[in-house]
Amino acid sequence: MKRISKIYKKLFVAVAALCFMSSCTDYLTIIPPEKITEEHYWQTKDDVNGILAKAYLNLLSTDAVSKAIVWGELRADNMTFPASSGEDLKYIVEANLLDENSYCKWNIYYEAIQTANLVIDRAPQVMERDPDFTEGDLNVVLGEMYALRALAHFYLVRTFRDIPMALEVVADDSDMPQYPQVHPMEALNLIMADLDKAQGLVMKSGSFITREQNYGRITENAVLAMKADVNLWRAAFATYYEGGENAGLVAAGDVQKYYDECVEDCQKLLKNMDALFEKENKNRPGLVRYPYDLIQNNAEAAKDKISTAYDEIFGSMNSSESILELQVEGDNIKNGFASGVPNMYGKNGDRGAIIVPATFASKKYTKDDLRVFSYTNLKSLTGNTGASGSEPADVIIAKYHAKGSPATDYRKGDDFDANWIIYRKTDVLLMMAEAMVARPSAGEEDFAKAFDIVNAINTRSRMDTTNIYKPFKQGDYMTKEKSLELISDERVRELSFEGKRWYDLVRKALREKSTAGILFVADKLDSNSGVVKSKMTSIDALFMPIHIDELRYNKLLKQNPIHGKEDSSAELN
Repeated sequence: MKRISKIYKKLFVAVAALCFMSSCTDYLTIIPPEKITEEHYWQTKDDVNGILAKAYLNLLSTDAVSKAIVWGELRADNMTFPASSGEDLKYIVEANLLDENSYCKWNIYYEAIQTANLVIDRAPQVMERDPDFTEGDLNVVLGEMYALRALAHFYLVRTFRDIPMALEVVADDSDMPQYPQVHPMEALNLIMADLDKAQGLVMKSGSFITREQNYGRITENAVLAMKADVNLWRAAFATYYEGGENAGLVAAGDVQKYYDECVEDCQKLLKNMDALFEKENKNRPGLVRYPYDLIQNNAEAAKDKISTAYDEIFGSMNSSESILELQVEGDNIKNGFASGVPNMYGKNGDRGAIIVPATFASKKYTKDDLRVFSYTNLKSLTGNTGASGSEPADVIIAKYHAKGSPATDYRKGDDFDANWIIYRKTDVLLMMAEAMVARPSAGEEDFAKAFDIVNAINTRSRMDTTNIYKPFKQGDYMTKEKSLELISDERVRELSFEGKRWYDLVRKALREKSTAGILFVADKLDSNSGVVKSKMTSIDALFMPIHIDELRYNKLLKQNPIHGKEDSSAELN
């Protein structure tokens, strides 16, 4: 039997006995589908833990991670397709979004939701059958599944906007109800309701025995990060719908409220991380603490473009800045189960299905920013004019791909053990900065605090933190517009290739009620940029079409109007 990720291995041990063959092609076949729903299966604590693990593994699968990357990054300015790319990726970059495109399929996320629903529905009865499965055990399991269900729905609403909310258990595919789509504000409110339930049930961060468990399973800090993110999106959608035909969905003061709640969520999370940092370092008297307890780069190593922060966060993994990262082992890759990152970004130092646009790094990074040399395979930048020296034909994505920095030693195809990070500290800090600055009440104190956050993250990424090349000047960013621009630029510098950039730009468009401010993403396509920009003039165009198979199956679905006729489902009969 092939191994699975260490963090999920113990959870999964009881399930392995259900595998009818000595070797399984993937982990979704370890549990025969009919066994999951049989009443006699839900008897013991191990049964529950087995299905709990399956829910996590859904989100770690090649399909789920590939879509998290494509949905969250590909249409932005930091990714494009190589000359040999398949048509599905090429069409997405060129805004030629067709409902037959394989990346419009959302089934893997609904599979994760369905697995979570099964645990939520069936786990309580196990407490009556197995004395080892206590009420405390049940609460933790339920909390993780409410949060995982919320996270899966959250991916979908950011990508497709008008989605069905699957909040009921389904016995099998033949019994699958035809859920109607709901308005994105309603979807986000339901997602938040799940997260509110989860917050009071999941484990406190740092309470598990191992680091892999503390960062690989959903804890209180992970829930708070999700809540902060959802509140950013509630505020953006509320801003967009204010005063429009759907204005009734937004009450007066909602925008301010959602941004304030985002800030509060981030503050609670950061306070928790501070306490955990102090606990883990109580026996290190004289320890120097840097702003926001960020991992610092070794000054001597930085001269050689070595980012010790990258090495700890993406090389060693489960760093002190981690909040939630899905745990991967090389054996996941050998059986093709968790190959999303290597398929997209490459392996063995070779490119994957996606590359970096030639001018992206020079537009966003300065020549002394260590991140460009660990996130990509570029060897040098000269000011802001682009690459210099002998550079590769394609700029490849080295984040996750590279074992360390600068990007020279790469993970092999059959031993690609990089965890897929969903939330980490700098993401939360920048979410908090965005919420403080974007809220209607924002003033100079908020702008100054946001600048401090961005400056701390940016400074730790420079080769010589005592002599910054082109340092930021606070006085240049004391307006809402300039401050938001600074935060957006730092988010792409820090979080590129983590499934965030396109979502950040969509949120910006919603906030501005216009796509004009994000049309620059098409500039990466020299010949077709004008055509792509013309296709992106509507907010509707920022969201993916629903796949044609889903329209055939669920007659209650309506296609995103910009991607086809509203009655397209009727024409498929």
